[in-house]
Amino acid sequence: MTSFSAVPFTLKRSSDLWDADGGYESTTETAYGLVRLETDQLVIQWRLAVQTEKMGDTWETNETIEPVREIVIPLAKVAGVAVPPRRWWHIGGPRLVIAASDLLAFEKIAGEQGLKLKHPAKLVLRVKRADRLIAEEFAAELSLAVARLPTDSADNERLAPPARRAVSPGDAELQGGT
Repeated sequence: MTSFSAVPFTLKRSSDLWDADGGYESTTETAYGLVRLETDQLVIQWRLAVQTEKMGDTWETNETIEPVREIVIPLAKVAGVAVPPRRWWHIGGPRLVIAASDLLAFEKIAGEQGLKLKHPAKLVLRVKRADRLIAEEFAAELSLAVARLPTDSADNERLAPPARRAVSPGDAELQGGT
């Protein structure tokens, strides 16, 4: 059995809400997840932790942890993957960027029921600095797996140049001479 690497990631989103009475509510959603490559599919698992703080006459904090969710994406729906190079102006840690070739690929994680991503065809996962090499190795493995996918024979025929008939020297004389 071939073993592939898995990359832990986090996604964080927060929102603040002020009401007319001077009350304040802050909600922070943090998704702790794992992305791994299996034989011909990409598996993404995550658990969402939601922390809500309400301030007004009283201070109240609520924390909830949702059960683990999982989506399985066929590699045919993955267009590419990259770990962008380090730049001095990137304050946050490294990112693993997975691009889809089909908008429905990330629908369960990007849609209303999921994590509401900025772009439905691009999954940007924050990775700890210590896991940067693991993310780069994973990106290389995923790129190789996508490149090795069997292609459709109809696509090969459509994209192939027209076949040329081999001409022997004797045939050239027959065609050119009258």
